Amino acid sequence: MIVITKADFTEWKANPVTKAFFDAAEFRVEECKDILSYSAGADYMADRLLVGMIQAYREMQEFHVEDMEEVEE
Repeated sequence: MIVITKADFTEWKANPVTKAFFDAAEFRVEECKDILSYSAGADYMADRLLVGMIQAYREMQEFHVEDMEEVEE
């Protein structure tokens, strides 16, 4: 298992490529919300897919180095 230090994680988060990736993830969240605002209720499964995508992107965006430290123990 690769151990990532808090400094490594902080450096990675500050990287321009990482920032662009997270900006793209935020764009996807907003895009899914926009789609839902126009089509919610028309197709239950499509609604659930979009909600799941929003939740997955948000979980990714909210990840912190402390979350990894819990796994290492």
